[in-house]
Amino acid sequence: MKEIWEKAEQGISEFKQELEELSDLLPKTVKIHQKLSSVNKAWKKVQISLNEMDKFITPVKSVEIKCSLLNDAKFREAWSFWKDYLNEQHGIFMRSRAELMALKRLMDISESNPEKAISYLEHPMSRMEKNFYKVIEQEETKQTEKNTSKPIVIKLPPKYKTQIADPLQGLTN
Repeated sequence: MKEIWEKAEQGISEFKQELEELSDLLPKTVKIHQKLSSVNKAWKKVQISLNEMDKFITPVKSVEIKCSLLNDAKFREAWSFWKDYLNEQHGIFMRSRAELMALKRLMDISESNPEKAISYLEHPMSRMEKNFYKVIEQEETKQTEKNTSKPIVIKLPPKYKTQIADPLQGLTN
């Protein structure tokens, strides 16, 4: 792709040179001067857009990804699955620097434990989230708290405490 782009740039600069030679051959009239001025403005716009495209054709060089978690085969598979999930579900393509920092963060929160790291990747995927985080399981403690806690007593104001013996009492025609 880069080679094709460089050939296109070469062709464009040759075309510019031909235009400049043509403008030198033309007589110097007001109409020709106005048209050449218009062509030069259009040419500057083309050059600006070409310079903008250069950023995409010649991208930043990738960094090498090194992480001890990637030595574990199950984690490598889960990590690949995570990157595919991000791309498919959220349209996020993880480039090398982002991947390196994400792996570093995952190592920190999982304490370099591949099994924990895998669970920290699976949890947000199950919830269709795009960020992983340290998961603290508290479901068991919530259930035991519910079972051992006292029943909830709600005190009603006095106006709600009086009961009407006859449900039709107070209704008038």
